[in-house]
Amino acid sequence: MPVKDLSGTKSRLAPVLDPAARAGLTLYMMGRVVSRAREAGLENVGVVSPDPIVLDEALKRGATPLAQKSRGLNPALEEGRLWATKNGASALLVLPADLPLIEAADVRDVLAEAADGSPVVISPDGARSGTNALLLRPPDALPFLFGPDSFEAHLKAARDLDAEARVCENQHISFDLDTAGDLAAYRGEGRP
Repeated sequence: MPVKDLSGTKSRLAPVLDPAARAGLTLYMMGRVVSRAREAGLENVGVVSPDPIVLDEALKRGATPLAQKSRGLNPALEEGRLWATKNGASALLVLPADLPLIEAADVRDVLAEAADGSPVVISPDGARSGTNALLLRPPDALPFLFGPDSFEAHLKAARDLDAEARVCENQHISFDLDTAGDLAAYRGEGRP
């Protein structure tokens, strides 16, 4: 799970939340995703971040903190992949830290899509442009192509590599909290 430095996190929420509130929201959501992943039975959960506060909180939540040495999302994920493979992982599940509705059952849904041995499972965001969950078996089954239109980029990479890719549509995983509109929708769900 990659998490940005708290000083720059959730910048698109700046019109409605001050920096401290954005940092607190990020830590809350990260903790929730870590907890749900562990409840779903994932053996090892790693959090890659350059921020010592994030890493300390990850450790408190039962995740392995991985101090990010590179810059950027995809390089951070490569650091996580290296950690996973060094520790003998046969599969790798990438989840962003901003999934406030995620439950353990949602994580199990992604895992179930790969139960027949499918090497790639992708869960898109609500707009079907981004990737909100990426399961790779083995961990190096695909390159990381997070960024604009990553959902299609990951599907294309799978096709190019002749790797079967399954799409896991999941309402909770598709909801990521990035904008003021997302925050309003989240609060409209009766969430804190």
